[in-house]
Amino acid sequence: MGLSRTALAGKVAIITGAGQGIGKELARALAWLGAKVIIAEIRDTGLEVEALIRSERGTALFVQTDVGDEKSIQALAEKAFNTFGKVDILVNNAIIYRPGTILELPIEAWDQVYAVNLRGAVLGIKAFLPGMLERKEGVIVTLTSSEGMPYMASYFASKVALQSLGLSLASELSEETGVSAFVFAPGMVDTPGGNRAFQALAPKYGMSYQEFINMSPNPGYNGLMPAEDCAAGFAYAIVHARDYHGQVVDPFQPLAKAGLLNFSPQSKFEVDGTAPTMSSSEKTTGEKSAIELAREVKKILEVVNKETNELDLFRKMWVTRVFRQRSGMGIKDWLEVVTELVSELETLDKAVEIGNTAKVENVCGKFPWLKSNLERLADYFKKNMKDAEGYFKDPEALSEALNVLAYRENTVRSLISALERKFKP
Repeated sequence: MGLSRTALAGKVAIITGAGQGIGKELARALAWLGAKVIIAEIRDTGLEVEALIRSERGTALFVQTDVGDEKSIQALAEKAFNTFGKVDILVNNAIIYRPGTILELPIEAWDQVYAVNLRGAVLGIKAFLPGMLERKEGVIVTLTSSEGMPYMASYFASKVALQSLGLSLASELSEETGVSAFVFAPGMVDTPGGNRAFQALAPKYGMSYQEFINMSPNPGYNGLMPAEDCAAGFAYAIVHARDYHGQVVDPFQPLAKAGLLNFSPQSKFEVDGTAPTMSSSEKTTGEKSAIELAREVKKILEVVNKETNELDLFRKMWVTRVFRQRSGMGIKDWLEVVTELVSELETLDKAVEIGNTAKVENVCGKFPWLKSNLERLADYFKKNMKDAEGYFKDPEALSEALNVLAYRENTVRSLISALERKFKP
């Protein structure tokens, strides 16, 4: 992946919940890259990780920590500063989950999930961000997941909150602060905690454990992603944190760029449907009117919505999340906006003809907002083109994916240009 063993030399990293799973493998990866790693773990398994890293010639320190307890976080900070003098990297990885329906899960369980997953991250940020700001150097990461999954409401609610927390923090940290913040979305990973959750959830979905994990949305994997693979992508993002500031990052793109993921020709990464073929007599997008282009964008969104709804539960949640993050709205929200635009454009010429200035002014007044958001939608398809170059290894499949995405991006951008001409003062 092009990472040097000295990439994090001299850096001090705290990883909460590093006694197993992703946290454990990330601790090993950061130590391999030269960082001094503090394992903030409530269980004694942190001792085993410390010993493992030291056996691999890394520097590690286990500090037994209850991240939801303010005094415990203060003790962690004192130990970190007294031992290493600073903390450069904070990874808020510690979590607990409590499966059950919203009605049957006691409020005490909700409070516990909040205390560890969300409150713990806030306490960590408050303890270690001031030193980073003082030195004008640092990285802070929170971890997110999907949303809206049944029987895990408390966990996923906390994960959505963590995503919002991480993005809010990034917005508060200007480039001048020297501190980078991003949110990491690991996907479905083969960890002890994850497997316990999958085994408990599978029967609730009427599935076997194997059927459940086979629904994993991890591109390039049949089933769960190995924790060490996830940690490799995670470590890459931390080393390049400035490039990922304010973003929701997954491990797949760094691994794909490094040629470490293999995809079958049938693999799809938010790329479905085909661009229409046109005869030489048909108009190009640049020649079409605003109303024609608006109708085409509506059709594109209808295809995206249909294909998203046909995905299994996990892939649907993943694609929906990425679409909203990149385009600024959900797929259905976009459909409503463009459907309304088509309707307004259909009546606009008539309004001009009969002198209905109020109607004209109303439509024209929406244009700045509409233009800004359409540019985000076009950028969404453009970013997917860059992703596709890493995900599709089969040249024919890649060519088809790029054609589809280029058509979608160009149609949206042509609509923006047509609307600019139409609403030009």
